[in-house]
Amino acid sequence: MNGTPFKLGTFAKQGGAPFVALVLGDDAADLAAAHASYRAAARKGSLTDAGSVQGLLQNWDANFAVLQDIVAFIEKEGLRSGTAKTANFRALPPLARPGKMFYAAQNFQEHVDEMLRAGMTPAAGPKFTGEKSTTQPYLFLKAPSCLAGAYDDIEIPLGMKKIDWEAEIALAIGRGGKRIKAERALSHVAGFMTTNDVSCRDMQIRPDRPGLRSDWLGGKSHDKFAPMGPFLVPRAFVPNHMNLYIRLTVNGEVKQSGNTSQFIFTPEEQIEYASNILTIQTGDIFSCGTCGGVGQGTNTFLKAGDTMETEIESLGKMRNRFVAEAG
Repeated sequence: MNGTPFKLGTFAKQGGAPFVALVLGDDAADLAAAHASYRAAARKGSLTDAGSVQGLLQNWDANFAVLQDIVAFIEKEGLRSGTAKTANFRALPPLARPGKMFYAAQNFQEHVDEMLRAGMTPAAGPKFTGEKSTTQPYLFLKAPSCLAGAYDDIEIPLGMKKIDWEAEIALAIGRGGKRIKAERALSHVAGFMTTNDVSCRDMQIRPDRPGLRSDWLGGKSHDKFAPMGPFLVPRAFVPNHMNLYIRLTVNGEVKQSGNTSQFIFTPEEQIEYASNILTIQTGDIFSCGTCGGVGQGTNTFLKAGDTMETEIESLGKMRNRFVAEAG
């Protein structure tokens, strides 16, 4: 891919409104300001929307080409204003209002094994042991309202004691469709992000309704249980999404260390499966599953004061502190 690699982020100044930034190294350039300077210089391209990442995704292929040209313009001409270090801003989720958020359950063999050992599979009936040929991807929906920024504090819900971590790679859909074949699914992806599927194991299998098995709402969709970011990295700058390390620490201690090469079902296969059920739309997110090492496997859970760091190779690192919910 020609041109300087860049990232996209959604940031806010202290007390200020959110803005989209082009991220080059440690610098964040206000995209609206950069686009205005670029257009004032009589450049040919024009973004369809410089105010939100979702807006950019609506016509992603054309907008991506213009973004590349804006980056080249910045490198040549510089910007008089609107640029500062990313550390000066609050990082918000790159996509503030995504559409559907799909999450893959038990998509790494180590995670399948540890959840079996932890008794998170019903005693009766067949058990999924990781054999791909006998099944299909298992996806569930998580509420977009539970998104959080990459450095936000996360409240532990009142009365809950088994708050767990799940480091994952997420992708954002740039072009929607129905019945998308896996072999062409990657062309529908705009970019990739670091995320964490924070989980409340207290409620994941309800003791009052065990026959209904997993309670995905209570187990997954509490406020801020989906920290994401700090960047969206365009697909063109991720040479191989199937070979990226996944790393998570709690208070500096490594808990998860895996690689996306260990997926049971690839992101492309997940997109094919989901799009055979419902139409995939621009701005939808897929979170593609976690590797081994979650807290449930060792009956170890997060408590107020703990700090969780989640990193996906080349996509960025998040740092979230857990706090008690104000009662």
